[in-house]
Amino acid sequence: MRLLYSSTSMAFTQSLRVVLDREDIGYFCSDADSSLAGIGGPAGGSPSRIYVLHEEDWDRAVEALQEILPRPMPADTATAARKPISTGAIIAASALAAALIAVLLSH
Repeated sequence: MRLLYSSTSMAFTQSLRVVLDREDIGYFCSDADSSLAGIGGPAGGSPSRIYVLHEEDWDRAVEALQEILPRPMPADTATAARKPISTGAIIAASALAAALIAVLLSH
């Protein structure tokens, strides 16, 4: 038995379990019950650990894990996503929305 991944995210743990089940890879999940996983653990809950049961399944399990790991955003996309909206644009949009509401209410 070999540790594949440890995560405090129950959603990620469940996603990994679904992928491993789909690939018919034997595994063991510690703290699989989300109602018990956080008892006595840190605020984020105790980590769930996924262990691959059979050494011959290890490479396929790693590939399955890589399928669902989050991908980093390309640098140019990350920069574009962080650009703040200008104050002028916010004021203009608010004024337009107020004018539209006033027109709708006056009819």
